[in-house]
Amino acid sequence: MKFNSLLSRILFSCVLVFSISTVFAQSTRKPAPPVVITKEQASELKKQAADLYKANSFKAAIDPYVKLVSFDPDNMDYNYKLGMCYLNSNVDKSQAIQHFVKAADKKDAPKDVYYQMGRSLLAANLFDEAIEAFEKYKEVNKGVVNAKMNLNQYIEYCYNGKEYVKKPLEVKFTNPGKLVNSISADYAPIGMAVDSALYFTSNRKGNMGGIVDGFGEIIPDIYSTSKTDTSWTKAKNPGTNLNSELYDISTGLNSNGDKMLVYKEGAEAAGDIYISSLKGKSWQKAELLDPSLATKTLETGACISNDGKRIFFAADMKGTLGGKDIFMMEMNESKKWGAPVNLGPTINTKLDEENPMLWHDGKTLFFSSQGHTSMGGFDVFMSYRPDPVSDWAKPMNIGFPLNTTGDDLYFTLAANARTGYVATVKKGGLGDLDIWYFNLTEPLIKNAGVLFRASILSPQGLPSKDAMCSVVKESTGEVLGIMEANGAAAEIFILLPAGNYKLKARSPKMGRLEEDIVVTGDEGEKGISKVFKMQPNPSSKP
Repeated sequence: MKFNSLLSRILFSCVLVFSISTVFAQSTRKPAPPVVITKEQASELKKQAADLYKANSFKAAIDPYVKLVSFDPDNMDYNYKLGMCYLNSNVDKSQAIQHFVKAADKKDAPKDVYYQMGRSLLAANLFDEAIEAFEKYKEVNKGVVNAKMNLNQYIEYCYNGKEYVKKPLEVKFTNPGKLVNSISADYAPIGMAVDSALYFTSNRKGNMGGIVDGFGEIIPDIYSTSKTDTSWTKAKNPGTNLNSELYDISTGLNSNGDKMLVYKEGAEAAGDIYISSLKGKSWQKAELLDPSLATKTLETGACISNDGKRIFFAADMKGTLGGKDIFMMEMNESKKWGAPVNLGPTINTKLDEENPMLWHDGKTLFFSSQGHTSMGGFDVFMSYRPDPVSDWAKPMNIGFPLNTTGDDLYFTLAANARTGYVATVKKGGLGDLDIWYFNLTEPLIKNAGVLFRASILSPQGLPSKDAMCSVVKESTGEVLGIMEANGAAAEIFILLPAGNYKLKARSPKMGRLEEDIVVTGDEGEKGISKVFKMQPNPSSKP
């Protein structure tokens, strides 16, 4: 086959990259022998593949198109559509490159073939080759570019990516394995101040209802797991209080791990945010966060502050700067939610923003964006606001390889600022998106505070699971957190800067306490961990 110089260079670059293993393989198993099919079988496969492709079931269409390409290696349509299937599935997207190269060499190739080739080259971190392909798309189409393709944005991704990969973060990724992940999509990890407890979303078999949507995916449920020093427990479905037979997606968890926000869609839920509270070991029935959000607009990706008085969420609603934006709602003194407020052009762009995550200091906001200085699709960014009346700082890209040239939508970071979870496709995964645990050599946020962890016990030494706790800064009287002691040990978690504080706890049945807390800032990553025993209420009988 005869290729022009650009296609030849791209093929050479791909061979070189694959040979030194910087572009990962989809599987470590030996490649299967070529599938030999008859003309009749090819005809049936062609219809099957076309139907799946038309229905946007791209991952399901990969197998029939692989067989069709094996049957007719130079067929433009088969190669182009197989490339599109790889590109639009949660698999190794760099596999699309060779198929777009073959398709582009044909006279009847689609007008966007070089654009799609550029996207697949970007996925392989072949930035210079991707830029050439995008420029070739302009040339072939004589400068007529579909604005919806955001071509200049993709070229900017390439230049951003070239810079980020020069200074990678020192980080180790660990796949929790089959006890947590499945061969289906596992995503949307959310965690509390410590990374011992994790909730996430999965499209796996065994979900409630077992319904398959129009894309061939099982409708998602929320799952939970716990991390020990050496492994993770088997993921469990928390049941009907969080999940239903329709769409249930984990979106946010507060530092104390007792308030969860859930995205629900289907039946009476029209793409809205619901909230559930943990009572002891059990999650209560998730309820609509606020009636004002029960609209035709999808409110996705949400988080809640530690005091439960601020909600950040993503939505394509009135007042956006373009696409989805991040909004905030605050609770007033009557415990009613105020109107959504757009966070403004410092945070939001003309492209989409998603999945806000308010960190444990209550001042640092993580979110995903297609704009700013992304290196490809959505990247995770962080911004800081010292107090509610200040402006948000210019967002900073958290860096490669936490961010990649793919869509990086899911991110959580423990109070130690070094460990957390992402959902992505990597070598060694089980298939589709997997949950990955990461451990940074250096903290992502420095001098953010000390983790204070307290177990609240009754006068008899039993866990006081209904105790309402608050932490007050003595110098200002500011209430930094209002939490309910929860879990088997009736614990609370809060990140505190150096200073003097007072811990207050009240329980109608168990008693009360007031304790001084001194944080020096030198306690190290493990922070402060204490057990407190409440005093009986004055009205309690001896």
